Formats: sequence, structure tokens, C-alpha cells
Amino acid sequence: MDHPDVELTRAEQFDLIHFYKIHGSDYLAYLQTAYEEWVAAGLWSEGIMPEFFALGKMRNRPPSRSPEGKAGYYMTDSCTMIVKGTWEAVKFSGFTALTGAKYLLKGHSSAFSICRPPGHHAGFDYAGGYCFVNNAALAAKFLQDQGREEADGLVKVGVLDIDFHHGNGTQDIVQQLENILLVSIHGDPDYSYPYLTGFESENTQKNINFPLPSGINNDEYFNVFQKAVSSLKVFGCDYLVISLGVDTSEHDQLGNFKLTSAIYGKLAQYLIDELPIPKLIIMEGGYNIDFLSHNVLAFLSPFLHSKSEAL
Repeated sequence: MDHPDVELTRAEQFDLIHFYKIHGSDYLAYLQTAYEEWVAAGLWSEGIMPEFFALGKMRNRPPSRSPEGKAGYYMTDSCTMIVKGTWEAVKFSGFTALTGAKYLLKGHSSAFSICRPPGHHAGFDYAGGYCFVNNAALAAKFLQDQGREEADGLVKVGVLDIDFHHGNGTQDIVQQLENILLVSIHGDPDYSYPYLTGFESENTQKNINFPLPSGINNDEYFNVFQKAVSSLKVFGCDYLVISLGVDTSEHDQLGNFKLTSAIYGKLAQYLIDELPIPKLIIMEGGYNIDFLSHNVLAFLSPFLHSKSEAL
């Protein structure tokens, strides 16, 4: 990205205590040792693929001691493989989110954290949907605690998830935190991943879901988007974390909305106008590489009147 108002920076490193504020200690320990333990047991060296998943009451007790049992306990699907470099990748993806949050604390009005792997399907103690550490929740909690290692939970932070898929992991995490509100606009989970969560019936004081039908167009989406922003305004957040997924594009093979590139700039400008607070944009989904960068840049363009950082 070559633009006079964009500063490209590397991610800083942070104390892992910030990760432990949003994820279980046993789960984080698993991510750090899973691959080595799996290979040491003589299992497939290409990566970890669960063959049995913990369902229902099975998750109410600790995982078994076997690598296979742990995999089925901490992973929710078969598309989120842990390989040799997974922990280093997800750790620095989290550091990228935290670096963006740090820029907001330093007084910048916006920042963009190019996180890979993404994060919003990672829950308190599980991985799924290509996600292992929840970057949006990590950044939200960091902003709430003003970058301190101790937690007080007094600052209000909103998380707006506009990825096509429901941010089930973020929803799981914010239920255990205070003064963080998740608002998610996504495809109807009756027909879209993660299938079992993201319904309006799950709405609480800590999360608001807007599931939408297949084929929704720009105007219909924008009407719902206005309601989502209104919810954040009522909440009165001091910072906003945006989980940006452009798999809502009409060209994306993993979504079924009919949004054109023109909508992304309109959404961003509306956020700028209606919520004049510092904003951190976290990269989530987007799978058609022929349109990915164009749609992301369309969303970022309205922010370029003031200096932003891309990480």
C-alpha cells in the first residue's frame, strides 16, 4: 500500500498475559505444544486433524490425555489444522492486533491490523474457522485496560463484526467480559458456517446478532448496518474494533450476499460520521483474491483523510 497518509509498521511483541485475559490457560498451553506432542506420538506430521469432536456434556470435563482427544476437545471443525508453525503465526497475528490497538492509545484516530490467521471464530477455549487466537477480542480487552497488564474493565469498547460468517468465538469471549459489546451482521446460520450460532435468539446485553438471508443487496444491507451502528451508539463505546471480512462480496465463494465494492466505502464513511471515536480495523475473512484487495481498500479509503497505520 503506497499512500502518503499510510505508515506501514511491523508488529511489536507483547507479554502473553494479554492473551490469557481472553483465552483459557489450558487452551493456550495446548496451542503452544499441540503439534510437537502430536508428532511425538507418531501421528500424521502434516498437521493435526481431529477424528472425534467433544460434543455437549463432553466439554464439561477435561480433555483426555491423548493427542487425539485433546484435538477433538479444543478444535471445533476439520478445516482448522494445526501445523508446525501455527503457534508462531497466531501469536504474531495477535501481536499485530495489539500493535494496532496501541496506536489508538497513542492518540491515532484509526489503524488497520492485517491479521493472519484471522480470529473471530476462536472462542475462550477452542479453535475453529481458520482461527486460533481471537484478535478482535484481544485488541478490545487491551483497549479497555489501556494497555496495562492488570485488568479493570471500566472502559467501554464496541466490536462490530461485518464478516459474512458469525463471530461465534468473539461472542463466546465477550460473555465473560464486562463493558464490551459485540454487534455482528452475518449470513443466516441456518445455512451458513458456523451453522449453530449467530441467531437473534442468542442476543444478550453483551452481544447483538443480525443474521441476514442469502442474496441481500447493498441497500438492504445498509439498512441493517444503520441499526447495528445505532446499537453501538446507545452502548456509548469509547473505542470501536471492526472485524472486517469482505467475504460479504458478491464475488466471494464462501458467502452468498450480493454486495458490490461500492458498499464498503459507504459503510466506512457512515462509521466515521456516526461514531467519532478511535477505530481499529482487524482483518478477518475474504477469499476471492481477485477482489480482496480492492474491497479492503474501498473500506479503508474514507479513513485516509487522517493518518492511519497498516500493520
